[in-house]
Amino acid sequence: SRLQRPGPCARGPSLRRSLCAKRTACARTPKSGALPPPARVPAAAMRVVPRSELAKHTAAENLWVAVHGLVWDVSKYLPNHPGGTEVVEAVAGKDATQEFEDALHSVGARREEEVTLVGVLEGCEAEVRSLQEMGWVEKHGIPDLDALRAGGGYSKQLLLLGAAVLVAVGAVAAVALARRRGHK
Repeated sequence: SRLQRPGPCARGPSLRRSLCAKRTACARTPKSGALPPPARVPAAAMRVVPRSELAKHTAAENLWVAVHGLVWDVSKYLPNHPGGTEVVEAVAGKDATQEFEDALHSVGARREEEVTLVGVLEGCEAEVRSLQEMGWVEKHGIPDLDALRAGGGYSKQLLLLGAAVLVAVGAVAAVALARRRGHK
């Protein structure tokens, strides 16, 4: 069987390499033995996008990029991109993982509602599955690998934030109660 060329997960920062190491190499999946879409997302929502199809979406009105093995339609957001349209157009129809991460995008940018998920890039099904195992889901937008690694996923981060808020509220209530008792 013929092997596919290396995918975005086979290049770039060490985390992408470590994600690849957890699987049998997304880039080496035989074309005839494509992996099914990740379990947490319905097959219809996570269709496999061939690299040849990604490469066709380069026009401003129909612009796709791949980031972390996921294909995103950025057409609606393109005119509003703070760095200008040229920055995004330069990576149109390609893997833009390195460029996206180098720009240090915020959580808000990763969750931009005008950027929509098209599917998983052909050959990166296992990478996306690894992201999901770390806690990523579509509603989180473009995955933040540092956050996923640091906290064991977004759910854990929210739980920790909730616990911190609860402790802070408890401390304020304790101080208020102590002051009230001190005035009697």
